[in-house]
Amino acid sequence: MVPGSGGSDEVTAPPVWVVLWSRAKKVWPTTVRGRDRLRIGLILGAATLAGYLVTCVAYPAPLMTREHQVARVLGLPRAQAEKELQQQGFRSKMEGEEPDPVVPAGHVVWQDPAPETALPGGALVHITLSSGPGPVTVPDVFAFDVDQARQVMDAAGLRIGSIDSIPSSSEPGLITGTRPAIGATRPPGSAVDLLVSKGPADIRVPDVMGLKQEEARQRLEAVGLRVGTITTQKRQRNPAGIVLEQRPSAGIFSPHDSRINLVISN
Repeated sequence: MVPGSGGSDEVTAPPVWVVLWSRAKKVWPTTVRGRDRLRIGLILGAATLAGYLVTCVAYPAPLMTREHQVARVLGLPRAQAEKELQQQGFRSKMEGEEPDPVVPAGHVVWQDPAPETALPGGALVHITLSSGPGPVTVPDVFAFDVDQARQVMDAAGLRIGSIDSIPSSSEPGLITGTRPAIGATRPPGSAVDLLVSKGPADIRVPDVMGLKQEEARQRLEAVGLRVGTITTQKRQRNPAGIVLEQRPSAGIFSPHDSRINLVISN
């Protein structure tokens, strides 16, 4: 208050720095040991702050990234699967191919991590593609009849090719082998030839050379054989309808009900 002014008393506040300094002096340790502890704490804090700043400069990406669930790309074509993963912020890597009986070739048959797994953005998702159905093993149809063998081949994903009759000790009409052999592998849908038994070759083919066609037929059927293909050949020295050649020739052993092909003079 200024003397003689007649006004109220006014108190002048001290400057801010004076107040802060006075408070700092109260907090500042008064002992050497206390000041050493404060100095060490300040040094550690400064080092931590410096390390954080260096990390932010070297790795500008945020330390805490948001996670997303991995999309289900199983069964999708490779291009579509990679596109969906990229749209989610993931990277993809193709790990090769493996056969699959259901998933078409070029489609994803496996992914790792599994669908709906939570991963941070930029994570790598491994995918495996299908190479399509694998090779099919020729099934064992030995001693089956043709109809049974056909059903088994169809179930295995194969089909019947040619059916060849061969002499065999097996009962006539039963499968004695396949081409390719039983146990071999072939692509799905491949043809497998069947070898069917004509029975044992225990009938000696009679000689029908020089006989008329009807006589030759009767003689062959009498021993359990049949006339097969008949071809004609012009021979001036022989009358028409005479057997000029036979195949197989006389004396060969043949299975029951086998066919003997004849060449007849015209």
